[in-house]
Amino acid sequence: MITRFATITRIKNALGLLLATPLVFFACKEEPAPTPEPELPKPSAMFTFEQPDEGDPFTYSFTNGGANYSLVRWEFGDDSVSLNDSDAHTFLRTGDFRVTLRTENEQGFWAESETMISIHPDSLIEVATAPQPDGSLDLSVSSDIAIDSVFWYKGVGIGGEFLTNDNQLNIAVDRGQFADYTLRVKTPNGSIAEISRLLTDLGVVRDVTGNGILTVSRDNDGGKFAGEGSLKLTDNDTQTKFLQFNFAGDLTWTLDFYEPLILGAYTFTSANDVPDRDPKNWKLEGSMDNENWTLLDERTDEAFEARFLTKTYTFENSTAYRYYRVSVTSVVAGGLFQLAEFRILQLPQ
Repeated sequence: MITRFATITRIKNALGLLLATPLVFFACKEEPAPTPEPELPKPSAMFTFEQPDEGDPFTYSFTNGGANYSLVRWEFGDDSVSLNDSDAHTFLRTGDFRVTLRTENEQGFWAESETMISIHPDSLIEVATAPQPDGSLDLSVSSDIAIDSVFWYKGVGIGGEFLTNDNQLNIAVDRGQFADYTLRVKTPNGSIAEISRLLTDLGVVRDVTGNGILTVSRDNDGGKFAGEGSLKLTDNDTQTKFLQFNFAGDLTWTLDFYEPLILGAYTFTSANDVPDRDPKNWKLEGSMDNENWTLLDERTDEAFEARFLTKTYTFENSTAYRYYRVSVTSVVAGGLFQLAEFRILQLPQ
């Protein structure tokens, strides 16, 4: 396309005569439009992973299976990243980690793929126990992973009293009493696994509360999902509580384990306020059919001397039951019931 521009110039002399009237024409040609950059193939993101050494469950190798990319970014869910095409990564603690691969091409198109890596300490280490003739209990590390160093603590977590770095430990637990101990190990690569165990003079006590399905005879007025509903009774958080209004001495809660269990202890934890709402009288029963019940334990005139106080109750039992039921018949005073936490325990046989 040609575009023409015309400019007319008129020049007059001193006599006012028109001397010239030149006509000037200009012409230009439009620049051609740039050729569009061809669109590159879109990137894809996919990867595989494996644990190359069974003795090191914290280290994984990740292989990039993506295509059509120029940039790579790995995020391992523990605040660490890598820009390598494929990589190996060592997690320094247990937990659940979201691993993400992002690929990008030169035009800025990107793709992502992710997976979850779960490393649970209970599947890596265990406290092995051996009762001794003098009534004491030997503790040792049971594990298939490579261990560089061992740490034992009395109490829950490493905030308790440090005891020893030895692989074995001898402790004394009075018959019928419970004590918390913590085992912490470090691998040659510096990864940490830690577990806490409740012990008696015979061995490890297992908290099986989470294996059962909870039902209650009457819930909080807001339902089981309310802020103080029945689900708070077994949420493993002593800072929450189950509150029932208009308590009439007929409250029951039941745990259904589907598979019968021999259980021998349980705990009550008092709630945050108003001691009058604490349970005072109750009984624990076991059943195979949820209809015929056997009395296992009964308590009267119980008192909680402090808020958030956990008290443990043991009972003699050698029979496996599918259902375990607590019936609260009295609180300290008034018409409200509350309890922060209920746990039921399997004792070593």
